Amino acid sequence: MALTDLIQQDAGIMPFVRFERIAVEDAAASREAGHYVAKDVDMANITPPYSKDVMKYKVVAWLGQLKIDAMNARIPADWVEKYTAAYEAWKRGQEMPVDGYPIKGWGVISPAQQETLIKLHILTVESLAAANDEGLRRIGMGAHDLKNKADAWLKQLKKAGPATVEIAALKKENAGLLAAVSGLEKQVSELSKLVEQVGALQQGPMTAAIRDGIGADDLLGDDD
Repeated sequence: MALTDLIQQDAGIMPFVRFERIAVEDAAASREAGHYVAKDVDMANITPPYSKDVMKYKVVAWLGQLKIDAMNARIPADWVEKYTAAYEAWKRGQEMPVDGYPIKGWGVISPAQQETLIKLHILTVESLAAANDEGLRRIGMGAHDLKNKADAWLKQLKKAGPATVEIAALKKENAGLLAAVSGLEKQVSELSKLVEQVGALQQGPMTAAIRDGIGADDLLGDDD
């Protein structure tokens, strides 16, 4: 069965892909050298959703076929970009990005349930919510409950989306107001200090006169 056929059966859920590098004999180089010569070849090990079957393709040829399939609308157009990014991340030694909300760390289910799903290559809440009969059978006991939790959680998340945006906007506005108030308080403080300094300068001569015991007549001078 072709990969695109499996994709259509599973409601457009991206198959799980694991990359590996294997040594393959370079026949021409071996003949020329007179001994076995190997070359590295990157392989894509593809597991359709909720399946244990693994199909192996050379990455270069596989990505090329994906581009053709995307052009002919047999797979979603963004899959080529996502799989290419995953391959580039793997080559850099980085963990491949997950397309969706990760099952790992999803607080709605237990760590043991997370581990069970991950072993079945159900790596996102979206994949769990879309699980077909075969996927539910492989999950085993409690599969329908897990699927219902995933579906309800995603619907709630979708409803909360606009509210989240509104809250973020209010927080931003509040932060701006707080900054403005802080600026005003600083200005008031600086003005208060300036008023105190002016007052001190105005009272300076009189305060000094009182301290030194000089009377008002002395300050005004002698008319005689």
